Amino acid sequence: MDNYILQYIGDGTPDAQQVQALIHRCELRIVDDSLSPRTILLELAGTDIAKVRPELGTEWSLTPEKEYRVPNTRRKIKKG
Repeated sequence: MDNYILQYIGDGTPDAQQVQALIHRCELRIVDDSLSPRTILLELAGTDIAKVRPELGTEWSLTPEKEYRVPNTRRKIKKG
């Protein structure tokens, strides 16, 4: 299971009830909905993506979550 970002890219604000209905209909697991209804972090298997994409239409974007390593900015003392 991987995390995917469901983001609304249409005009205006999405209807929260429609978003919940979409998530329920596709049987998706919510990881974080603090930015709901515009952006929601979901957990789903790679095989479920083909089932979910047709339900989203053109107003929604589903992209995989990417993690970045934070560089170490600590100063080092040069010896010598």
